[in-house]
Amino acid sequence: MIRTQFQIFIFVILFIFGGVAFADALLKDEVIKMFTAANEDHLQAMKLIAEKKLPEANKKLEEAALQYEIILSKGFRHGQIHYNLGNTYYRLGEVGKAILNYRKAERLMPGNAEIKANLRLAKNSIEDKEVIHETPAVIQRIFFWFFLLNQSGLAVFSVLIYVMTMLLLIALVILKYRWLKRLIVGFAVGLLIAVVSLGIKMYVERGIDHGVIIAKNCLVRYGPGEEYETKYEIHEGAECVIEQVKGQWYKVYVHVGIKQGDPLRADADKKEDKEIRRGWLHKDAVGII
Repeated sequence: MIRTQFQIFIFVILFIFGGVAFADALLKDEVIKMFTAANEDHLQAMKLIAEKKLPEANKKLEEAALQYEIILSKGFRHGQIHYNLGNTYYRLGEVGKAILNYRKAERLMPGNAEIKANLRLAKNSIEDKEVIHETPAVIQRIFFWFFLLNQSGLAVFSVLIYVMTMLLLIALVILKYRWLKRLIVGFAVGLLIAVVSLGIKMYVERGIDHGVIIAKNCLVRYGPGEEYETKYEIHEGAECVIEQVKGQWYKVYVHVGIKQGDPLRADADKKEDKEIRRGWLHKDAVGII
């Protein structure tokens, strides 16, 4: 559920202090007005759903989705926009676009419990069996900074540690206190960890293209073209890794278990062919995270 007034307040604060990046000369008050209008449309849609006025509710949801999409098309990037848009698409029954925007919101606001809960709810509603393994909770606690901070946060964290290390080095040269050496070593190790963490996150999020199937039914083919035979079919909401691009086609590795063998056999669901999960699909069927 969108908490309209609180979200508008946070959005305005982030906008004023540079928390929302933009690439177009769109006036600030116009963007805030659009965001407010989209939230209001979503809130009205929820009331209409409660009153069982579904056609009117869907119309309001479509208007809200359009407003959010316009804001994003202007170059604004903030997790709250993607999160609200994901909620809107989920209410419209477009689970693929909902998961796509939840994933985008997750990258911008890692560690957000509401995003994780809604993403889990959406993933449970898709048709295909997921084979993605999430990072164990103990690992997430040990490397908490990696899972709680996005790329910008890790970059700022790395710069702060670097500045502190330089200041300590200057203090050591001037004051010559031996105990400063231990602090410098500690901060240097911290800087190394922060930089490595930032590099890994950048590689995972930018070096590897992840996508979500947004078409209701998607035919994965043996080659990049309609003339190639269908290899298998996947459905809306499934996730994939894009390995190659050729014209209007992606070669993907799909995060869905494709069962083989006789379905009547008791052990049939235990067999999965990893090779068959690769194939080619049209760009229009995929949304890039």
